[in-house]
Amino acid sequence: MPARIADLASNRLIQATIASTQQRISDRQMKLSTLQKSQDYAGISDNSSRLVTLEASRIRINKFMSEHTFIQLRMDTMLNSIDAMKNTINDVRKLLREALDDGTIPNGINKDDFATVKMSEIEDFLNVRVSGRYLFSGSKTDTKPVQPGNLDTAPTFDASNNSAAEPSFYYQGDDTTLKARIDEGVEIKYGVTAADSGFEKLIRAVRILKSVDVGDANHMAKYQGALDLVISAEERFQAMELNIGLNIQQLDTTHTKLNHTRNFLSGITSDIEGVDTFTAIAELTQDQTMLEASYATLMRLSRLSLTSFF
Repeated sequence: MPARIADLASNRLIQATIASTQQRISDRQMKLSTLQKSQDYAGISDNSSRLVTLEASRIRINKFMSEHTFIQLRMDTMLNSIDAMKNTINDVRKLLREALDDGTIPNGINKDDFATVKMSEIEDFLNVRVSGRYLFSGSKTDTKPVQPGNLDTAPTFDASNNSAAEPSFYYQGDDTTLKARIDEGVEIKYGVTAADSGFEKLIRAVRILKSVDVGDANHMAKYQGALDLVISAEERFQAMELNIGLNIQQLDTTHTKLNHTRNFLSGITSDIEGVDTFTAIAELTQDQTMLEASYATLMRLSRLSLTSFF
């Protein structure tokens, strides 16, 4: 007895082949549209653990690099304030030298008004804020660091007419030096407080200029002391600028290194997740050809009967 040409088993086999091929085509089309091998970790199970680790590393690097932007801005602003105060230093030094050369304040200059203006300049430069944070207040970033007392109050002098440091006259912040982690295991101390000796000496010199009149029996010695303070303050300004500059250089080097690392990790991640376009297109074309052949076979089988052989 002849066997049946198109039986139930053959039909089901071809339909299963069609369904399987359709699913593969759908998957390959998704890969080509997203350029990713899979939409979940299950599709790349062999590398899923590695991918999670790489993504966590990239997120951490991105966080560091984002914070670098704010740290850079703060340090740049600090440098600008310090640089701007050099003009104040020059003006105070010039007036003190003229007073020491002539034994009196030059004509046309009111030293009290001059000192008030210079103190106001110092306040503006040291009370600078970035994103609502006072930069020279230590950790008390919500507190204005410089709020001076009465300039007419002379600094404390010892028996040798030398003045003593008195940052409490104006400083409202704390002694904390701001620091930041710029990479794993890498930390920089980038903060400068308004209580730094350079600022304090400049302010003390302005106080002496304001509070000591030419009629004071020791005014020459006190003006000389103020000039020495200004010169010392200028030296300290140079040291602060150098230190901040070194921190900026370290931050830039670290930022560049992290960017290279991020690009390297992105390359590895792309290899794990990404699709080889040419291979995917070839596989899609092959599956489409197979699907067309399966449909054609199914159609032919559906038309076959025993009468076709008589």
